[in-house]
Amino acid sequence: MFRLTNKLAISNLIKNRKLYYPFALAVLLAVTISYLFYSLTFNPKMVEMRGGSSIQFTLQLGLIVVTLASAIIVLYANSFVMKNRSKELGIYGMLGLEKRHLIGMTFKELLIFGLVTVTAGIGIGALFDNLIFALLLKLSKMKVELVATFQWSVVLSILLVFGFIFLVIVILNAIRIIRMDALQLSREKAKGEKKGRFLVFQTILGLLSLGSGYYLAQSVTNALLAISTFFLAVILVILGTYLLFNAGITVFLKMLKKNKKYYYKPNNLISVSNLIFRMKKNAVGLATIAILSTMVLVTMSAATSIFNASESFKKVMNPHDFGITGKNVEKEDLDKLLTQFASDKGYKIKEKEVLRYAYFGVANQEGSKLTLFEKGQNRVQPTTVFMVFDQKDYENMTGQKLSLSGNEVGLFAKNDGLKGQKVLTLNDHQFSVKEEFTKDFIVNHVPNQFNILTADYNYLVVPNLQAFFDQFPDSAIYNQFYGGMNVNANEEEQLKVAEEYDKYLNQFNAQLNTEGSYVYGSNLADASAQMSALFGGVFFIGIFLSIIFMVGTVLVIYYKQISEGYEDRERFIILQKVGLDQKQIKQTINKQVLTVFFLPLLFAFIHLAFAYHMLSLILKVIGVIDTTMMLIVTLSICAIFLIAYVLIFMITSRSYRKIVQM
Repeated sequence: MFRLTNKLAISNLIKNRKLYYPFALAVLLAVTISYLFYSLTFNPKMVEMRGGSSIQFTLQLGLIVVTLASAIIVLYANSFVMKNRSKELGIYGMLGLEKRHLIGMTFKELLIFGLVTVTAGIGIGALFDNLIFALLLKLSKMKVELVATFQWSVVLSILLVFGFIFLVIVILNAIRIIRMDALQLSREKAKGEKKGRFLVFQTILGLLSLGSGYYLAQSVTNALLAISTFFLAVILVILGTYLLFNAGITVFLKMLKKNKKYYYKPNNLISVSNLIFRMKKNAVGLATIAILSTMVLVTMSAATSIFNASESFKKVMNPHDFGITGKNVEKEDLDKLLTQFASDKGYKIKEKEVLRYAYFGVANQEGSKLTLFEKGQNRVQPTTVFMVFDQKDYENMTGQKLSLSGNEVGLFAKNDGLKGQKVLTLNDHQFSVKEEFTKDFIVNHVPNQFNILTADYNYLVVPNLQAFFDQFPDSAIYNQFYGGMNVNANEEEQLKVAEEYDKYLNQFNAQLNTEGSYVYGSNLADASAQMSALFGGVFFIGIFLSIIFMVGTVLVIYYKQISEGYEDRERFIILQKVGLDQKQIKQTINKQVLTVFFLPLLFAFIHLAFAYHMLSLILKVIGVIDTTMMLIVTLSICAIFLIAYVLIFMITSRSYRKIVQM
């Protein structure tokens, strides 16, 4: 019997190769991607890179998602293979093979299959490992070099992970065989899905769940809250999607059935009846496609937006080659520090700015009437925020003259309640808005830390900054000093002195005697390198996650079409025998597929549309502040995915048609 099961295992793999090809492809891709992730995450060269710790941390987060996604895809593929082989296993049972022999046979099949595919996946991963590392360096804007990155510990990790996944598959297949007798196995494919219960309740619950998820995504107002509510919104949307597909498709098909004009046509009658026959399985499969498609769209849109936004974000946070931010110091100190450092290094100063500004948060807003926080109120969520600049500093930044006097101010407003206002009230002090600016005038001059936290920030230009301070002695208005200079040194030279610059500022801090007085510096080249590493790493992970989600989507679609093709073949053969011609069969197939195939895509686009607001807030924290660019990227990703989805539909529909017309 041992020899017999060995022979059967090998012959079954050859005989069922059409079923195993997509399964093998899924395992190969899952193993390859997992290997590359593990290899990069634990690569010793990563620590030596500038910003390597940021990339490594980001990769570790991605590693969890990739491992889980790989496991789900492999388990899903196996379930479809076993479903389509149930009749074959049932016949073996009828011919005298005991359940332990069937379990042994399927175990050997999986052992051979697993060893071949996992080994091949590791081999492909090892082959492209150094190229992928070079790609990461390229995306992170570092020096590209091909280095040997092979690690035996990574090979062992992959063998353990996928060994465990295949062990779970063996156990699940054994339970499946034990629970069913030979007759049940042989008839499993032909058996219709159980009629769904509580359809109205499921529909209502699904609508409530989806509506709640959408409401959370739309109602969130700030980035920090968006991050904390994101996962809750995702869970609600996933639950709502599955419930609506499970109940909604059934209700929709029954409505079509009740429509006699539509239903009593040969093509419609066959397609609707077939879908009702398998309505539960279709619902789960289609909901899975919708969720995976949404993941592809969200992941790729976010990753691409982050990568594209890196350059503009660098300049917002670091407007000069060398910058100093100080508290309770003098402007002259910052000016002297910058000049002295440039002199010590032999740099020629091309541009230099030193200025004082203020910032405050608003506790309450009624139109243009604003109430400021009192001193000591630190841990609060402001309604809107302000940066306040002196008239002279505004003129130096923009090169434009501005004549303000008394309580006259200039205003740049992102807050909708302040746009177009002629009067501005801060506590009990009334200010006249003499000029409203439309251009963000501090870009390339002063860093704006509020840009990434909120879209609701404003600038105020006053005749005299100190006089403005004196009007609000009890309010939480904070003083800030900033100095920055551009020099004639290239990025590589600036990187070399980044540590020296930090030491230089630390020496100055050590000399300060006043409590609460300090300075800290920023180096554009160093910050750019760190950000490029982080953004490049995020983009890299986004590409890989999108690939694995896309593999999952394609696999679910393919197996859905193939399994249904084998199930429908006998019925279509009978219909051909009773007089249905090839044209009518083709029309029936197309209608059956089209009725529900593009519904998941529609759901995916709707999910993305509602998630867009929340996604943009989260990405703002990471540095995506160009909303126009993000919208263009998202629409482009949607267009590319639509084309890919249509191509997948055409290929899988062709495979389905070939099977049913055999």
